[in-house]
Amino acid sequence: MADKKHKKVLGSLQPDVEDILSWNDLPANAFEPASTQEKAGFIQDRKSVSYWKDAWRRLRKNKVAMIALVIIILLALFAFVGPMIVPYSYDEVIPGANNIHPWHYTLEDQEKLSEAQMTPDEAVAAAEAEAAAEGRTLTSVEIATIRAKAKVNSSNTDVEALKQELGIKAKPFGYTNDELQRMADGEFVFPHVFGCDIQGRDIMVRTMVGARVSMIVGICCALIVLVIGALYGSISGYCGGKVDAVMQRIVEIIYTIPEVLVILLLGATLKPIFEEFQNSGDGPLQRLVTVLGPNLISIFIAFGMLYWVTMSRIIRGQILQLKQQEYVTAARALGAKGGRIISRHLLPNCVGQIVTTTFLQIPSAIFTESFLSFLGMGVSAPMTSLGSMCADALSGLTSYPYRLFIPAAILSVMILCLNLFGDGLRDALDPRLKK
Repeated sequence: MADKKHKKVLGSLQPDVEDILSWNDLPANAFEPASTQEKAGFIQDRKSVSYWKDAWRRLRKNKVAMIALVIIILLALFAFVGPMIVPYSYDEVIPGANNIHPWHYTLEDQEKLSEAQMTPDEAVAAAEAEAAAEGRTLTSVEIATIRAKAKVNSSNTDVEALKQELGIKAKPFGYTNDELQRMADGEFVFPHVFGCDIQGRDIMVRTMVGARVSMIVGICCALIVLVIGALYGSISGYCGGKVDAVMQRIVEIIYTIPEVLVILLLGATLKPIFEEFQNSGDGPLQRLVTVLGPNLISIFIAFGMLYWVTMSRIIRGQILQLKQQEYVTAARALGAKGGRIISRHLLPNCVGQIVTTTFLQIPSAIFTESFLSFLGMGVSAPMTSLGSMCADALSGLTSYPYRLFIPAAILSVMILCLNLFGDGLRDALDPRLKK
């Protein structure tokens, strides 16, 4: 009866003593040395992954961010490489190209290209019909001249050779020998893919240059915000106390200043100064001021004066947390100065927030520049911008709506993709979301 096992009562809190006593029953080989194979499989060696590699791995898993990155790269190629391919410039007025619809040629080009497709007999028949409509007949000399020109235009020897040499694809109206020679010399009879505006300027080239201006302005303004905001926020957070209180009151005052008003006042104030500077010589600085214009320079100044406050607040919050860490205390104990602690220990640990905030500042700067250019206070003519192109298209909105839709769509896609990629970058660089 003593050896009889007692059944555990259902719901009882009393532990099973017999099971607890059996825990000490170890197998006979429990304390034998582990084999080489068991030692090798106990700890698996894995390749160490750096912070940036791990962030890139997590970013690649974000499909929306990767699609946005591909679109941003395509837009960058469109803006910076496209103008090198298209033979027109953004300020070139093309004769006979006023108000041309997309994928059309000028009337002069259409004439030349249609003539290139005619055989000698077709060219003579077309010339005779035109002469009959005018009430006259063609002489034998005129007929012979027309046949000779048509024969030269339709000869296949030089045409095919140049096509093979240049790798040219056929186009709807064909190519004349003269046009193919112009292609070999670096010129190209190119269709107006997006059409032309009322002044005869190619819209596609102007869209490319406008997208380039927007990207350059966004990147430059973001870098200005990065430098000023990171320095100001790190100093404020590291010093703390009264210094931090005074610096944050300055930030709050700057928050209350309307940015657009500052840009307008700067543009009106700096315009006569820049005009006088432009007339003082013909150096590289004068040419740069002429290209940018007072309004665009005012945008850069306003970003340097006002738009860094958000960055400084974010960096300050990070520095307030990091400066309490042990490695900062150790650096102080070793005699490191405040500048060295900020540059070598604190800011590198804020790199995720710095990169994310800087990248998200780019679409904000692009929108501000486009908005001001739409109001006529951005880039100066003849330089173009997506915002100024939208403003110019309003006058012919009912007849030529594509003039507004094309730059507006590119601007919207650019800002959307930059924001989506910025969100994905923020998630990838946040160590708290590491999986």
